[in-house]
Amino acid sequence: MRMNRKTLTLIVASLCGAGTSAMGQDDSRFAARSNVGRIGDSGAQDDIANVAVPSVSDNGSAGRLTDQSSAGQFASPSDVAADSGAGYGIVGSGSDLPVATMNGESYSASTLGSSMSNSDCNTSFTTASTSRGGLGWADFDTLLWWGRSQTNAPTILGGNSPTVLPTNAIGGGLNEPVGNELLVGLRANLGFWLDDCENYGFGGRAWGMLSNGTTQTFTNGGNSTGIGFFNTSLNQPDAYIVNLDRGVFGANTGTITVANELDAFSGELYGRALLIGDRNNRTDLIGGYTFLRLDSGYRLSSSVLDGWTDAPPPVGTVTSITDQFSTKNTFHGGHIGLMNDMRRGRVGFSLLGKIAMGDMESTSIISGTYSQVPPPPAVPDNQNRGLFAQNSNIGTITRNSFTFIPEMNARMRYQLGRAQLGVGYSLIVLPQVAMATSQIDQNIDALGIPTQTTTTPLPNFNLESYFLHGLDLGVSFSF
Repeated sequence: MRMNRKTLTLIVASLCGAGTSAMGQDDSRFAARSNVGRIGDSGAQDDIANVAVPSVSDNGSAGRLTDQSSAGQFASPSDVAADSGAGYGIVGSGSDLPVATMNGESYSASTLGSSMSNSDCNTSFTTASTSRGGLGWADFDTLLWWGRSQTNAPTILGGNSPTVLPTNAIGGGLNEPVGNELLVGLRANLGFWLDDCENYGFGGRAWGMLSNGTTQTFTNGGNSTGIGFFNTSLNQPDAYIVNLDRGVFGANTGTITVANELDAFSGELYGRALLIGDRNNRTDLIGGYTFLRLDSGYRLSSSVLDGWTDAPPPVGTVTSITDQFSTKNTFHGGHIGLMNDMRRGRVGFSLLGKIAMGDMESTSIISGTYSQVPPPPAVPDNQNRGLFAQNSNIGTITRNSFTFIPEMNARMRYQLGRAQLGVGYSLIVLPQVAMATSQIDQNIDALGIPTQTTTTPLPNFNLESYFLHGLDLGVSFSF
């Protein structure tokens, strides 16, 4: 049987939600046909010639079909509400009436048309509002991170009694490294979609540490204390004594203070493009600009009240020495990577892997102060040196190097309303950076200190690998 052109027009118009606008001048010819629209009917034939056309009345209720018996059937508007939701059907006569059912939902002709027009977004057909993309995203995290421990800090020594020279490591060095404390920070990530299908987006991310400094003080707790170094003048290990009781010759008393700090923050701008998948399971290509700053500092201070009666300086003299080592690392470059996001119901999982490439400028600054205040009327002595900061290494050194900065992040999320609560793990590796304690040379020309003619310590400029890693606790929004 040949298909009438108007019959084909009506079927296409009904499937597109056009209502009565698809009807032509030959509507009267459709009145004699009564068996149309059995899509999915068990009795329907595959031959398009067996599809009949619905009857049309003069009141404008075109396309009204009454069969409700099978999936994919057509029904009247009143029947749509009672439909079980199997399949979908197109009914009704106007864009304001519910004309389609799918998965238990009813849609108007305008909604259906809008949803079908967005089928190129590779999303499940639901409603017009969900077939269009959102405006963007926002993530806020509390960072609980740790950094790599610094083992090159000078060793603080302690003795077994007040009268025995200190030889046991009680701070610093390999046994008690500095910089292994918890670092707390914040991270924010904001972005916007550039198209309705969420294929392209643009965003910015920034993070930084909030609490990053520790101070430890070693006092006269009943035992001797000192600061260890290697005496190149005598070619043997030695110690600067802070607390030691020499019996009949008197006792020196004082304190040793070690301060270590770390400042890290970063900002980036990036674009993202969908590579594969859809909104619920997607992999994106990301790329953009990265700025990163990592500063570290180490300060060693000692204060000694002299009580030895058989050696200078005079009893009652207060000697204060401070060594200050600090570094600054500034990175500018581009980054590229992949980001994967998967959703299963209320649970989501995401992975981020990227690498930044660019210039790292590293600066090392070494300084020291020395102050010796004897009892009056003697004159105080002040010098621009410390114990590990001498005239042989005091100063500033800056170098530039091309480097790579890998970053990885994994995150689990749970949907609560419009928000998602998440917990994750982050790792950032900095292969070429200057850290404060790595600039310390613990070899000291002790005999050259009084005349300020030391040959050691040397102005070491060491680059090393450093990393930050830890937990992320936060909340995400899609808007």
